[in-house]
Amino acid sequence: MKKIIALCLALVLICSLVACKKNSTDTESKSNITSVQTGTSDAEDSSSPEAPDNSSDDEIPNDVENQTGSTPSDDQIDLGGGENNTDTQQPETPSDVEDDEGEDKEDSTAKDEVIDPGKLFCFHKYTQNGCTEPKVCVKCGRTVKPANPHKYTAGSCTEPKTCKVCGITKGSPLGHNYKDATCEAPKTCTRCGDTQGKALGHNYKVATCTVAKTCTRCGGTQGAALGHKYVRGECSVCNDYSETYCPKLYFTGDMSKITDPKQTSKKIECDINFEYRSRDQIVDGAAKIKIQGTSSTQYAKKNYTINFYEDSSYGSKKKINVGWGAQSKYCLKANWIDKTHSRNVVTAKLAAQMQAKYGLFTNAPHNGTIDGFPVEIYINGEFHGLYTMNIPKDEWMFGMDKNNPNHIVICGENWNDPVKFKAIPQDLKDWAVEAGPDDDATLKKVQRLVDFVLNSSDEEFKANFDQYLDFDSTINYYIMMNCAWLSDNSGKNMLLATYDGKVWYPTLYDLDTSWGTHWRGDSLYNYSSGIVNGGDSVLWQRVRTLYKKEIAARYFELREDVLSKENILAEFNNFKTSIPKEVLDRETAKWNTAEHPIPGYDISQIEEYINTVFPRLDAEFNKWK
Repeated sequence: MKKIIALCLALVLICSLVACKKNSTDTESKSNITSVQTGTSDAEDSSSPEAPDNSSDDEIPNDVENQTGSTPSDDQIDLGGGENNTDTQQPETPSDVEDDEGEDKEDSTAKDEVIDPGKLFCFHKYTQNGCTEPKVCVKCGRTVKPANPHKYTAGSCTEPKTCKVCGITKGSPLGHNYKDATCEAPKTCTRCGDTQGKALGHNYKVATCTVAKTCTRCGGTQGAALGHKYVRGECSVCNDYSETYCPKLYFTGDMSKITDPKQTSKKIECDINFEYRSRDQIVDGAAKIKIQGTSSTQYAKKNYTINFYEDSSYGSKKKINVGWGAQSKYCLKANWIDKTHSRNVVTAKLAAQMQAKYGLFTNAPHNGTIDGFPVEIYINGEFHGLYTMNIPKDEWMFGMDKNNPNHIVICGENWNDPVKFKAIPQDLKDWAVEAGPDDDATLKKVQRLVDFVLNSSDEEFKANFDQYLDFDSTINYYIMMNCAWLSDNSGKNMLLATYDGKVWYPTLYDLDTSWGTHWRGDSLYNYSSGIVNGGDSVLWQRVRTLYKKEIAARYFELREDVLSKENILAEFNNFKTSIPKEVLDRETAKWNTAEHPIPGYDISQIEEYINTVFPRLDAEFNKWK
């Protein structure tokens, strides 16, 4: 039965193919086709392969399978011409055949096509199509599937691109891309992770006081920093200085004559060697040093004036820049009556702020006032005391030219009448010359000033004031005397500077007796009432009488900034923090003895003074407006 069905299907297919030959002129072929379609015996005589019987190598067409339910294996039946892309194929039918009369033209290849009888009826047995070979029937050679494209894997460091289907390769391996070895990892490929060699290992640099043991290659650390070992504020390991380190002056030589508590002479000068050490410099050389001051010469701990030289031949001065330009002369203040060591320097800082506000002494290093910073002094290796290293009262304090005879600075040395402008000086004993020529020409310039203050009328005094005294500097001086209770500065300790020999600038100096402290430092003035007012000096009596409104206006201007409580206390506290506690402890151990107790008061007393005196000053100067 199967054979009969297969034969019938083959005949139907042949008839369909013949009908598609629209331009054929072969009437016999047409007759045969007609005969086949009508079931004539010519179809039975056509040369068709004999229908195979059931065997393991051949399979029946799909329509037969559909009737029987059997499943073909590798072999498929194809009744001619069509392509089947599935493993199980339907017999091809002439579904695309069209009537001759509906077409005017036909592809020329169709006219000439010669049908291979072997392909018209074949139980195909196809090869498996691959990357380079199509799917082909091994019996008839029919191709039903083109070759597949290669499916390449990505290349690797050691393998080229490789087809996953056929195994063919393309190109070359990528090769390793090694990253340099590190301290903890060997040379490593960034693509595949392959390694080569060994890790370098850390190359540690020795730990320091501030940095742990550190690898010079990768920066990795091990352990902790050693930490500083401070001795007198200087690390014995690395020579670094503590955060609040005090610079130091080391003196070697015989200074016994000027360190004796009973010595008062300012004429004795000692030749010594020195070394100055600070955070940023170490300087050494020779020096000449002597006692400085007036009443302070009576104290056990002395002030000194020091001049630096290149060497012990003392032929060439050595200039050191400690913040105000390179200079060879400095003043070392003991601050004996002030255990905070701050009153002199901080009050001068406030005065400098006042001068700067009104454009005074702009060419001077600190606007015509002293400045200073804490420094420890050691004599032959032994701690001698805490000092401040200050600008001295000479030409460079005022930015003067020592060769100009009109550049002069004088200082009131005592409380005699010439200093209080009560008498015209006959010499320069009361007014000591600190800068400029100490001669008759200077004396005459001083006499001119004192005579004007003492003998001019009020009208003349006001009309000609600016020909003898600088107004801003004079008013500032008077206000600061009252604010800081500078009872020791209305005559004695007052500096007068001139740049032309005619107009004089009052400026403050020696300010440790301030903020209510007595000049001996062991008690306080009664500042619960009154104001300083300049004592019995004729100069200050006339200024406060004739310039009340101007003084009041200036006072309230300064109270807004420079002389505000906040600014004053900030300056004192800043200075206080610049002195290490261990240095103050050494100072106390050295000088606070039963024989020589350290006098003075702390900064809390200054705050109490401001709270007491400033409201009274505000009220008093408000009346002067």
